Amino acid sequence: MIEYINKRMIEWSTWCKRRDDGGMGYPSKSNYCDLVQIRGASGAGPITEAAAALEIEAIIIAIRQKAPAQYDVAFWFYLAGSMTVKRIAAELHCSEVTVYNRLHALHLAVMDALHDLEIKAQDLAEGLRNNTQKVS
Repeated sequence: MIEYINKRMIEWSTWCKRRDDGGMGYPSKSNYCDLVQIRGASGAGPITEAAAALEIEAIIIAIRQKAPAQYDVAFWFYLAGSMTVKRIAAELHCSEVTVYNRLHALHLAVMDALHDLEIKAQDLAEGLRNNTQKVS
């Protein structure tokens, strides 16, 4: 398991569940916290969190088309709720070792896709920088 990818996948699944239930879950902060001015370590904010989740969402959509077995593991492992690997293996009609292998393959695919996005962003930034320098 790749911990960074696992963290991103958990954040994505949380975003998906919040999106699917219309945001009717527990509040991220309460009015009491505003009254007593409790300031804790919070997330990066809704726009940044949504952008990160949308990044993973696009990758998962592509994986669903290319590798349905990897998508199935993503669904059962991250979206279906708290399920044991034994239960996931039963749902996928495979062994627990196969579930872990598919999960690792999913993490590698997500990591590769994130690297590709980073490379594209760097290429775009370099292209813009070169265009700006030509104009100057």
